[in-house]
Amino acid sequence: MLAAHHTRSRPRRSPRRILRIATTGLAAVLVLGACSSRAPVEDQAATGTLDEPIVVTDQRGKTHTFTEPIDSIVTTVIPAPSMITALDQSYDRVKGVNQSTITRDKDSTFADMFPQALDNTVVAGPDFVPNVETIIELDPDVVIQWADQGDYETFIGPIEAAGYPVIGLQYGTQEDLETWVTMFSQLLGKPERGAQLLDRMHATIDELRGFAAARTTSPRTIFLRTAGDGGYNAGMSSSDAYMHNWMTLPGATNVAADVEYSTQSALNVEQLLEWNPEVIFTSSMTALTPADVYADPALAGLDAVKNKRVYAVPSGGFWWDPPSAESHLMMKWAAAMLHPDTYTVDLRAEITEHYEFLYGTTVTDEQIDDLLRFDANSDSAGYGVLAR
Repeated sequence: MLAAHHTRSRPRRSPRRILRIATTGLAAVLVLGACSSRAPVEDQAATGTLDEPIVVTDQRGKTHTFTEPIDSIVTTVIPAPSMITALDQSYDRVKGVNQSTITRDKDSTFADMFPQALDNTVVAGPDFVPNVETIIELDPDVVIQWADQGDYETFIGPIEAAGYPVIGLQYGTQEDLETWVTMFSQLLGKPERGAQLLDRMHATIDELRGFAAARTTSPRTIFLRTAGDGGYNAGMSSSDAYMHNWMTLPGATNVAADVEYSTQSALNVEQLLEWNPEVIFTSSMTALTPADVYADPALAGLDAVKNKRVYAVPSGGFWWDPPSAESHLMMKWAAAMLHPDTYTVDLRAEITEHYEFLYGTTVTDEQIDDLLRFDANSDSAGYGVLAR
């Protein structure tokens, strides 16, 4: 395929710098050259203030080059603001977010640390379709958008047509998460922060792999997202979902690994009874709690219910079940729930230290209680070991 190099800048409402964006790829030339609302200008490389340009290749394979620091980031991707904040130790560069991000952050530890997150500008709803008019008003240096959640013409094309560089992401694996960390830290001009965070994740992964290798038992487990008239949704327990990673890493058997990945379809109770999980995790993204599972008479025969081993996943700077900057903490928490007699960790101390590193903030005991969801886990076996 032919490659092309295209350079544009845009007018500003204030006498700020001109940002040079170089995009590699014939598709970018067609979109930006034919549809952009911005007038073409001469190459602006000479006006850049970076000693070396920022070069980021997104998960579409498109390469973007920035010759000036990135001060303004807009994202429709829900976990991106907390990850950017963790890498930057500041919320200042996040100028527009998904409505679901604001909804998630209400009454959260993240909002305690960064209250301005609740007043940010909304640039997309839960469907991730961008409000291009609002994006143009914000005039960001870069936009972060999903590249695998729908068609290009709806999700990315209109943003690029307006002349803004789009970092396209894909979702699902630990490798994807680590790619986000690398790209975001590059955009922020802080690649060393990204490397430090990845070192922490890799150390946890290596530790838990070693721990799992020494186990002679593998508890049966499952992740439940929602409940409804048709049964329980276990589609995000699929091996194609990120949750499979942190369940199996510490040495557990995901009984729903072979189900079809879905955020909506229900799994009938009969199948749950046949699998008979010993440990059940309920999502931090939905209203389902251990109390709901314990209260369902149809599930009374499950080992997890009889032994009170149903656990609500924590929620801190972000929900802990999907990938985030805190995923290494999620892995340790899951190991402690799956192997309470053999895996020892001072999780409260880990949270305190990691939050200092991630957010530059000292969390209180009350905040740790809140993010560990002691209210939802009050009746769950062994949870008192995490108490202060």
